[in-house]
Amino acid sequence: MEQLKQHYEKAILGLAMLALVYSAYIVWIDDSKEKIEEQVQAREPGRVQQVKEMGKMDMSKYKETLARLEEAETLNLSNPHNLFNPVQWRVTRQGTTLKVELGNEIGAGAIVLSETLPLYLKIEYRGTTGSAQNTRYRFAVTREAAETKKERLRMTTTAQLNDKDTRDFFTLIEILGDPADPTAFKLQLANNAGTVTVEKGKLFQRVDGYTATLKYPPDNKTYANKRVRDKLFFADDGHNIVAIGASEVVLSTASTSKRTTIRLR
Repeated sequence: MEQLKQHYEKAILGLAMLALVYSAYIVWIDDSKEKIEEQVQAREPGRVQQVKEMGKMDMSKYKETLARLEEAETLNLSNPHNLFNPVQWRVTRQGTTLKVELGNEIGAGAIVLSETLPLYLKIEYRGTTGSAQNTRYRFAVTREAAETKKERLRMTTTAQLNDKDTRDFFTLIEILGDPADPTAFKLQLANNAGTVTVEKGKLFQRVDGYTATLKYPPDNKTYANKRVRDKLFFADDGHNIVAIGASEVVLSTASTSKRTTIRLR
C-alpha cells in the first residue's frame, strides 16, 4: 500500500488507459454492426429501406427573382455612355473645337446632301441623208450620264433599219409611217438599256442618273455636282460615291468599307 501511495499517478494512468481501450472496443463493435447491417440489406433485395420524404419547398421567392431578371433593363454601354466611350474633342480646319458625342458629328455621318440634279439621255430625229436607195436616218444623241466629259457632248449619228448606228448607241428596229417621211422610230438601246420611241419633231429624254451636291459642315466644305465613282476626302479619310438616287447618296468609306446612306433634307 505504501508503494501505491507513492506511485498513485501511475495507477490513475493505468485506469485511464483501460477506459480508453474499452471505449475503442465499443466503437469498433458498433461500426461492425453497421457494416453487417449494410451487407444484409445488400444481400436481401426485397428489403426496402424506409426513406423519409422531403417537404415541399417554397419556390415563390426564387420565381420572383427570375421574373425580375427577365424584365431587367438592358445595360447600354454605347454612345453617349461616357465611362467606356469618353467624349472626343476634335479641332476643325477653322481652328474651332468640335464635341464628338454621338459619333455622327464627324465623318460620313456628318455629310449633308444639299441637292440632286437629273442626268438625261436625249435623242432627237434630224432628218435623212444619202440616196433613195441607201437612205440613212440622222439622230442627235446626248448622254449626260456618260463617264467622260467627251462622251457627254451632243453627237450626231446615223442608222438604217435593222442596223446599229454609226456610234453604236442603238439599233433601229422599226420605222413608223412612210420610210421616206417617217413619223417615229423604235430604237433598241445598247447594253440592254431598253427600247425607246423617238417621234418626229419631239425630243425624247429620260433620266439615266443624277449628280449630287454635298456639304461637310465641320470643315465648311462643299462638293458640287458629284457623280457616281467620284471620290471625296474629309475627316482624314477617303469616301467613294457608289450610288446616287433622286433623294439619296450612298458613300463607302475607304478605310472601313462601311457604307453610309445620306438622304436629302
